[in-house]
Amino acid sequence: MFYGFVITEAGNQLLAKMVAGQTLKLSGVFMDLGTVEDKETARQLIAPLEPGPAGTSTVPTVKGNQVGMIVQFRSDLDGGLKEDKWIGGFGVYAEDPDTGDPVMIYYASLGHQRQPIAAYVEGTAPDVRNFPISIRVTSGVDATLTYPAGAWMTAEDVLLYFNETIKPELEASLAGLIKAHNTDENAHPDLAAAVAEALRIAREALEAAQAADGKAGSALAAARKALEDAAAAMTAAKAAQEAAETAQKAVTDLTSTIDAVPSQSGVLTFTGAEQAPVWNNYNPTALTISGQTTGTNAGTYTAIFTPVEGYKWRDGTTDAKSVTWTIGRAIIMGIPAQSRSLTYNGSAQSPVWSGHDAAKLTIGGTTSGTNAGSYNATFTPGANYQWSDGTTTAKTVAWSIGKAAGSSSLNKSSLALSTGTMSGTISVTRAGNGAVSASSSNTNVATVSVSGTIVTVTAKAKGTATITIKVAAGTNHTAPADKTCSVSVTLPTTSLSDNTWATIKEVSDAGQGENYWSLGDTKRITINGKVGNFTFSNLAIDAFIIGFNHNSSREGTNRIHFQIGKIGGKDVCLCDNQYGSSQGSNGYFNMNPNNSNSGGWNGSYMRKTLLGNSGTPSSPPANSLLAALPSDLRAVMKSVTKYSDNTGGSPDNASYVTSTTDYLFLLAEFEYHGARTYANSAEKNFQLQYAYYKAGNSKVKYKHGETGTAARHWCRSVYVGNTYLFCLVHTNGSATTDTANRSWGAAPGFAV
Repeated sequence: MFYGFVITEAGNQLLAKMVAGQTLKLSGVFMDLGTVEDKETARQLIAPLEPGPAGTSTVPTVKGNQVGMIVQFRSDLDGGLKEDKWIGGFGVYAEDPDTGDPVMIYYASLGHQRQPIAAYVEGTAPDVRNFPISIRVTSGVDATLTYPAGAWMTAEDVLLYFNETIKPELEASLAGLIKAHNTDENAHPDLAAAVAEALRIAREALEAAQAADGKAGSALAAARKALEDAAAAMTAAKAAQEAAETAQKAVTDLTSTIDAVPSQSGVLTFTGAEQAPVWNNYNPTALTISGQTTGTNAGTYTAIFTPVEGYKWRDGTTDAKSVTWTIGRAIIMGIPAQSRSLTYNGSAQSPVWSGHDAAKLTIGGTTSGTNAGSYNATFTPGANYQWSDGTTTAKTVAWSIGKAAGSSSLNKSSLALSTGTMSGTISVTRAGNGAVSASSSNTNVATVSVSGTIVTVTAKAKGTATITIKVAAGTNHTAPADKTCSVSVTLPTTSLSDNTWATIKEVSDAGQGENYWSLGDTKRITINGKVGNFTFSNLAIDAFIIGFNHNSSREGTNRIHFQIGKIGGKDVCLCDNQYGSSQGSNGYFNMNPNNSNSGGWNGSYMRKTLLGNSGTPSSPPANSLLAALPSDLRAVMKSVTKYSDNTGGSPDNASYVTSTTDYLFLLAEFEYHGARTYANSAEKNFQLQYAYYKAGNSKVKYKHGETGTAARHWCRSVYVGNTYLFCLVHTNGSATTDTANRSWGAAPGFAV
């Protein structure tokens, strides 16, 4: 990576055309976000590799054939830098004197010393980078800018300019003036004239004394006066000499004062070799340097500067001062990466890394593995190195071991199922631990379930199906090709009563009920046990189908809905010994013994206690109808989500209609009649009339113990006109109501 500056080929051509008297018009400075590889590439550039934001500069100065200035980039220029950048170099442009076109004449590359610039935040100090440059031109060529000189000078910049430029010139000028003064006989003309005049008068007085003895007294007085004048002139001369010495001392103080403590100039980066810094403000004539003046490893060092005899610091002291300087870490440009793929083979493996130099990076984390998958290794720069983003913390690098090819086989290719053998199994053998899954081409005929490597196929209806078995990719193996097994299944009987409840459930689970049975088909059950205060002694009664997948989007799919019941072909309802009477205590076939419809269907005594919905078919409450049902029926009963007015009270409020989960339920007014008369008007929005009654079948029911006597029977719907009535079906099959504590018939429904 090239570090340094060049005059570009285009720049050389432009500068060669300029002659004395012309002006080099510098037209712009632009940062480069890229970095060139070598010096020759830099010479051929006509623009930055990755043009970045514009910079600025100081006003150029011309000394002989050198044009010098400071190129500056600040993060607040041009509205402020919006995001962090890395500067890899910069180019300086000038106008072609013939065409006026901009030409990049100077290019500087920072190589591995790329400079990070933080995005500008309003109200904070900007990030500033200064780069001094010098361009050789033909003698007599001047230089100017075509853009505003926007570079800032810090206090340190001003002090450096004074010490390195103004002060040497001032010292030389003052020394010359003093020397000229000391050797100039006419330096103090008035004082010399006064001395000469005094001497002349003294000589004349002496001559007069010698010439006229008689006038000796007056001549002596004149001589004495002349001598006094000469003494005064000598005093004035001495004062002038003292003033000159004071001026000389002031000059000496100026030239012997060290204005600034030296500081490191530029940046050093670890190279593996010993290095010494370049110092700002260091004059070997005035200062001696000691301490740590060279170093090899990245880090901070301390040099010591002591004034030479005759020199002092600006504060008047002559004590040694300690100054720190640094060698920065070298940059690691890339992050290591896995260079070739690995495949699971049952043994531990480690990756080969590209871009990993053990002398620069320490590897850690997970560096070897056996199972297929992803692993994380870490790479930490050594003490003399850093990542290109300036950090030195460990970076995590993922590497992986790929999966080996998978395989599978089945223990059978075909399977026959019948009514007596409703299920069979298929064993799967596979490499690795990939999950086994199975699907049926016709779930109406056969369904599948999987446990580990065993696939269970269950018959649903007569026909054939193909079972497709898949083995998913496992920890260390890919998914193998699918395997299949053909299945043939026979039909269950179309006579509902000939099938067990388990078989009926299997048909229901498959959603095939309508393909085998019809509305009104019956299945004999026996009710035995105490329900409330009434005891059923092995009551033989038929449950009959009133709907297939009734209102399934709300109440549940794959359900055959039944109602209890029929005796001798007549629709009947279950009645206790207090039929038609009001009862204020528990145990009777009323909706609520407290004669209230508060709580609606959900809170009713009929739902929770008498029918047994406070429990489940597997754990029914004692003395409930649910407990009195045969166990084979309870084993296949499915819950149903029913919507009813579950608040009660007189308001016809739609929000009162909510859901309950029931195993035994009374039909709602709308489910019987397909119309609303007394119930909450919103119930019908969540209900459907049962298909059995929609088909025109009678709603009249008879007492189960007196099949010649028609009976009133309860609905689960609250009568919204008051606080104590529920809906009923009258003995003539019409809609009616009665008080909640009256004992009437119950014709509960359930689903399989």
